[in-house]
Amino acid sequence: MSHNTKFSISWVATAFVIIVLAIISFIGYNAGYRIGPNISLVKTRSLTITNLPEHSHIFTDYAPRGESIKSTLSIPLVPGTHMVLVTSQNYFPWTTLVTIPDNKNIKVRALLVPKAVSGTLLKGSEAKTALSYIENQTLPTIDKPLTLANGCALVSLSKDKRTIIATPTTTPSCTPPVYLCASGTCAPTIIYSPKIPPTAILAYPKHTDAFLVLVGKNLYALSLDPRSPRTFARVLHGISPKVASEKDGTVVVSDQSSVYTISL
Repeated sequence: MSHNTKFSISWVATAFVIIVLAIISFIGYNAGYRIGPNISLVKTRSLTITNLPEHSHIFTDYAPRGESIKSTLSIPLVPGTHMVLVTSQNYFPWTTLVTIPDNKNIKVRALLVPKAVSGTLLKGSEAKTALSYIENQTLPTIDKPLTLANGCALVSLSKDKRTIIATPTTTPSCTPPVYLCASGTCAPTIIYSPKIPPTAILAYPKHTDAFLVLVGKNLYALSLDPRSPRTFARVLHGISPKVASEKDGTVVVSDQSSVYTISL
């Protein structure tokens, strides 16, 4: 057999192997398999993000993953912890860490805090009702905590009234958030410790993984997950504001002679 013939056979065999590998890769990709850690083949899972304004831009691990047309977008991700970033016009960016297990899909609700919060002025009986909520608003304590994370995290203020702490619940029906656990052990975790003691701590409307905290003249929105990157946005700045949540979760504010609700 000539040298040229051997070369041709070798080239054809190499080309055949490449084509077969390409076909296998194509089939595996469409089936949801990706190259994971240690160059292993892993099955992707779906991360579904809800509560997205139209034309939001989504990134995972600093890579662009598309633009939202509707309020919901699903992204395939390999199991593990990923950084998620959502940007949208007129909203503060939302950043969080999401852990994708290897046996199920995950759904998260984006915390898009508006840069300019609109308010509705209250008068008469509505203002009186709002003021009664504000006057009776108390800070969460260990005995009477604020319940978040679908009941699996109890948020309270420390005894010195300076540090906000989240304690994982241990009931059989609860799976504590991963950010309250380390090496298989879940424990009380410091969520926020401002220089000025907070005067109000409220659940963020329609969210179980975020809260509002009034510190001095500013009301901030914070994600419950204290890990970086983290959403931390100022909702309003007042003169001497006081805030509270009504039964339906509506946030009411009094500031000097004005009483109003805010839309979040």
